[in-house]
Amino acid sequence: MTRAARHAAGFTLLEILLALVLLAFVMLGVWGALRGASRVTRAADAVMARSERVHTVQQFLRRYVAAASAQPWVTQDGTRARMFEGDARSLRYVAPLPVQSGHAGLYLQRVSMEKDAAGGMSLWLAYQPYTGDATEGAGPVRHLLLTDLRGGQFQYLAAAAFGKPAAWRDDWTAVNGLPLAVRIRLDPAWRARVAFPEMLIPLHVGEGFGAQVGGAP
Repeated sequence: MTRAARHAAGFTLLEILLALVLLAFVMLGVWGALRGASRVTRAADAVMARSERVHTVQQFLRRYVAAASAQPWVTQDGTRARMFEGDARSLRYVAPLPVQSGHAGLYLQRVSMEKDAAGGMSLWLAYQPYTGDATEGAGPVRHLLLTDLRGGQFQYLAAAAFGKPAAWRDDWTAVNGLPLAVRIRLDPAWRARVAFPEMLIPLHVGEGFGAQVGGAP
């Protein structure tokens, strides 16, 4: 049988197998490209979600920590009323909550960095209705703000006496005053390359001084 006659009769088994192999390679390449595109899309979505989360948390802190008011509160019987409390890992103050949250009035709020089950750190918000200088009532509602942190630090700007410049402190123990400002540093451990810019939050009613617990002003 001549070559022309063989082609007229149809493809041989070998030709069909070669075509199938070529088609398989083409499909494999297409599948790899789609898989790579899917990974890129998921990574971009993760970065966008993380960026939006960081922006939302920073917006909340900037607005409501700044709105801390000079309202006295106590944590338990027998303790002195205070207006603001802070250390390197947490701060507590009285301020409103966002209108969209559905909570009206003032709330005693606590922002804290706490260790999580994975050995890292998480940023939490706890809040409960402000009851004046009466002892705290029911336990606070807790809301997770950020996870996967290596650590961080809160600092407080205190006014200095005798014309000296204001200075940053690692804690705030004054019972009748608020700091001039709060500085918040967080060290993210998440893979998405989204930073948490350092925050410097001036307090609207902060004077930077007050009587320290167990000490002089």
